[in-house]
Amino acid sequence: MTIRKAPDSLDTVVKTMTDSKEWIEAMVYSPDGSKLAVGSHDNNIYLYDVNGGYSLSGTCKGNSSFIVSVDFSADGEYIRTVSGAHELLFYTTNNCK
Repeated sequence: MTIRKAPDSLDTVVKTMTDSKEWIEAMVYSPDGSKLAVGSHDNNIYLYDVNGGYSLSGTCKGNSSFIVSVDFSADGEYIRTVSGAHELLFYTTNNCK
C-alpha cells in the first residue's frame, strides 16, 4: 500500500507500507487527521501515526473475517469495524484492545 502526496501529484509516494498480508478493503483518517486506520483482507486493522511519518502504531486483531468497513469515533479514541462475517467490533486507538 502506498500513500501518495496529493491528487495532482500521484507520482509522489510519501510512504510505502507492507504490514498487510492481503489486499486493503477500507481506509479512513481520524477526525483530527492524526491517525490512519487500514482494514485488510487478512482480518486485521492497521493503525498508523500520520504525524510520525505513517509509522505503524498498532494492529487491531480479533475479527474472524476480512474487514469491510472502518470508522473512527468523533473524538478519535475508538475504531468501529465491520467484517465479512457481519461482526461489529470496537477497538481503542491507544492500544488496539
